[in-house]
Amino acid sequence: MERLRGLPHRDGDYLILAATDPAQPYGAALAWPKRAEGRRPARTAGAYVLLRDGNPILYVERGGKGIVRLVQLEGEELTEAIAELATAAHDKVIPKLGIERVDGEPVMGSGLEEEIIAAGFSRQPRKLVAAG
Repeated sequence: MERLRGLPHRDGDYLILAATDPAQPYGAALAWPKRAEGRRPARTAGAYVLLRDGNPILYVERGGKGIVRLVQLEGEELTEAIAELATAAHDKVIPKLGIERVDGEPVMGSGLEEEIIAAGFSRQPRKLVAAG
């Protein structure tokens, strides 16, 4: 946690870390944000966490097939956060993202599909992809 605090940042800065990275304290030293229902994040190899100002906001499940909102994100805030994931995939920070589920629900045909495409993903059969 001290390593995170020591990083220079401005309000609204994003950081993507592997869920198992020692600098990522959630699930180890700190509890994950409470979710009323659905999937729970874990410190799993191949999973990632998107932090904004040091707070976890999105969890990318192992294999990049699902994302879980760790805080209430809608509209422009969600599009901006998803765009950070697309950039991470393009920059090879995250090996691949082929989103099939958001919060455990299918993304195709959902109300989130167009927002995710606007954030830099492309439509493929049964998933939305951001490739490097």
